[in-house]
Amino acid sequence: MRRGGSSHWCSGAHFCSVGSQTGASGSLGGLTNKELTMRLKTLWVGPTLVLGLSLPCLMDCSDAADLASGCDELNGGAEAVAKLDVDAKLKTFITATADLKTIADRIKADVKTACVGMSTSLGLMDTWTALGDSDDAISNPNKTGACDQASVKIQAIMAANPSANATLIVSGGQCTVDANLQAMCEATCKSDVMCTEPDITVRCEPGQLTGECSANCNANAFCEGSAMVAANCMGACEAECQGTCNGSCTGTITGGCSGTCEGKCDGVATPAGGMANCTGTCEGKCSMPAATASCRGKCAASCNGKCTGNCKLDSTAMVNCGAMVNCKGGCSVMYTAPKCETELTPAMCSGDVSCQGSCTSRAEVNATCTPPTAQFIFTTSSPDLDLLKAALEANMPKIWLAFKTEGPLAVKAAAHVVTAGTAAAQAAGSFGGKAVACATASVTAAASASASVNVSFQASASVSGSAGAS
Repeated sequence: MRRGGSSHWCSGAHFCSVGSQTGASGSLGGLTNKELTMRLKTLWVGPTLVLGLSLPCLMDCSDAADLASGCDELNGGAEAVAKLDVDAKLKTFITATADLKTIADRIKADVKTACVGMSTSLGLMDTWTALGDSDDAISNPNKTGACDQASVKIQAIMAANPSANATLIVSGGQCTVDANLQAMCEATCKSDVMCTEPDITVRCEPGQLTGECSANCNANAFCEGSAMVAANCMGACEAECQGTCNGSCTGTITGGCSGTCEGKCDGVATPAGGMANCTGTCEGKCSMPAATASCRGKCAASCNGKCTGNCKLDSTAMVNCGAMVNCKGGCSVMYTAPKCETELTPAMCSGDVSCQGSCTSRAEVNATCTPPTAQFIFTTSSPDLDLLKAALEANMPKIWLAFKTEGPLAVKAAAHVVTAGTAAAQAAGSFGGKAVACATASVTAAASASASVNVSFQASASVSGSAGAS
């Protein structure tokens, strides 16, 4: 390649030296000239990174040294990558890869820790430690990963207790993308520097726009509660309902059960098949709470009261979600501090599409998430259910993030980075040896991180499904 108006051929007939003349038998970075030539050929025309160049390559001595030095900055995260002296758009891809690698490693560690915790609590034989730190230790075709084992055991306990009416309630756990980071990143991709991107309210899918709503949250929108701050609810509560419930309620029903109570009525265990017309407190599952009864638990239909998770408002409801509770999907007035729970629409200012894709990925993997909580309730007791309750409530929050909110964003981010890697690989040859080294390392790292994220997501989905979460 040509840099600074001068060029040197770097092929089997000419070798560069660093620090001193090495001659035909010299070395560079511990490699003989023959080994260096083979390394350069592999990097420049190998299957991992196709740069569309042919050998002999036009390269100066500093390029060769940079290429041989690799790209340790990638392992140092975004801050280390920021110090690289490479093309800005290429740096955006490398930074996105570093971010993806970081989040993939963290999600993998969280999911593995949670599944190992569940499996250990449930008394399962350790089949995962021997697999080391690989993705297989989480899940693999032989079903010896920690999440594989946990999933099978959860299903077995559930199947052995069909009359327990076991219900898993997960509260909170919403994630919003970092739109500010994305906007700043996209500025490096623009071809028209005077163009200004529209704000988040335009670029976010309307149903995924969330924020504080000082008036009413629209019908069919969501009030997003959590275990810390419950939302006002008049609709379907995904977590715990505290109020009146239309339809069955699993939990504690105070004020009478007009249908069948399974569990305990006023502290006394009900017979097999349940007890009709419990006029006091039903602990377990009530098929039809009395009109004025209060439900504290999982409501199968519409909840009118408080919800510790997402409450999808009824088609006729206009509800103020409450202080410190976001409304998602439509507010009767302008949002305060709007955020987006999915990726933003593509940039509208013209620019490098691959670069913009890397920016989208960065916004997704730097999402802010609220910590979820888990509650497992059932109507009949057994040692296995007691063990399962402790295991799920302690470990399900990390599984839920990987399955429901943070994980899906990371899966999308991985797809963007892998796609951007193709363009980055093709362009890197124009920017010097260090650019080639970092592009090569990033393409490989992006593929590995993408695979890891998908394993973590699929494994957490399996565990969640086994526990009855959706």
